Amino acid sequence: MEHLLQGLKLSSENEKEHMMKFINVRLLVRDSAAAIRFWRDVMGLRMTFGDEAMGYAYFETDSAGVELMTREGFAGALGEAASTPTPAGRPAVLVFRVDDVDAAYADLVRRGATAVTGPQDRPVWGARSAHVSDPDGYIIEIYSPLPGADAPTA
Repeated sequence: MEHLLQGLKLSSENEKEHMMKFINVRLLVRDSAAAIRFWRDVMGLRMTFGDEAMGYAYFETDSAGVELMTREGFAGALGEAASTPTPAGRPAVLVFRVDDVDAAYADLVRRGATAVTGPQDRPVWGARSAHVSDPDGYIIEIYSPLPGADAPTA
């Protein structure tokens, strides 16, 4: 029994050593000026650092950051050729919880976001959601839980 408890203690200690805290998502962009304008002016995120010439910007949210970096800059950091192809399809979706999906969607489109899918109830998800995209085609989902639904609350 002591051996079993000792094993559990070690396992618990190892889990603490390997805990990771998510801090941000990095979006690789073609045009840093257009991407910065979108995430600052359309999405309304607070930019804590930005340098268009360097091709980098960092935006704060309440829970994690959104980081922009040119595809060329990141390829160079990895030691790859700058002509690395752009991923096809929809490589990522950034999800934001809002109080009013319809109003937030209308505001984002009015400010320049590209409309993808308008507001709709998604009972299977337990949420009302809509989707827009940024200049590089990254999808942004805005959602709010449907009344009485067990939707994520992050």
